[in-house]
Amino acid sequence: MLGMKIERKTMFAALAAVMFLATAAGGAWYYQRLQERGSVPCAQQPPAQFSPYCLAQSQAAAGRGERAAMAALVEYFDKRQPAEAIRWTRAAAKLGEPKAVSRVLSSCGAAGPFAVEEAQALLPAAPVLEALNFRLGGACAPADVAAARAVVPAELLAAPDGAGLCKVAVRFGMLRLSREGAQLDSQAAQQLLAECERRRQVPAIVRKEAETVRQMLAREINPVRISVD
Repeated sequence: MLGMKIERKTMFAALAAVMFLATAAGGAWYYQRLQERGSVPCAQQPPAQFSPYCLAQSQAAAGRGERAAMAALVEYFDKRQPAEAIRWTRAAAKLGEPKAVSRVLSSCGAAGPFAVEEAQALLPAAPVLEALNFRLGGACAPADVAAARAVVPAELLAAPDGAGLCKVAVRFGMLRLSREGAQLDSQAAQQLLAECERRRQVPAIVRKEAETVRQMLAREINPVRISVD
């Protein structure tokens, strides 16, 4: 009888030990998985903070040509490995990924790692306002006066991108004030600038810049004359 009790105790102890080891192993596995994959799904992780697992998943997807994955890798590597971020920016831009296209257009020539020719080749894929801002001298290429002459305010005013409109409006207004843009439509420039001022989602400093340029154009058209008679 005593022997049976000892055997049962031994069996229970062994079973408890097995359960403890299994629980510990499961906990270690879960912790390792948490470290690798993160506490939330990859789709909910900010690209700049990807877990190793999500980084590997994005790299695999980018290798298959998925633009969104390439854009995510640009964010991940931007501060860690700039050269890798540039590589993925270039790849994503060639596929027409909007953020990558914008980055190439704004970081070309002496201002960045992309060539002027690269940026110009992407213009057909760029959003209308982004491409026009580039053509008006907003990046690495000189202002294209012919493109400025072709500006149709009504088409641009329908664009929902207030910040993009303001860039174009200020650029167009400044070009109109220059010697080479003397023949451009000043009224069109003022119309675009006034619309920029009305868009409250645009930062106040940008709206103020638009107001300043518009007032400069207005004074040029209707100069203020002070009489001292």
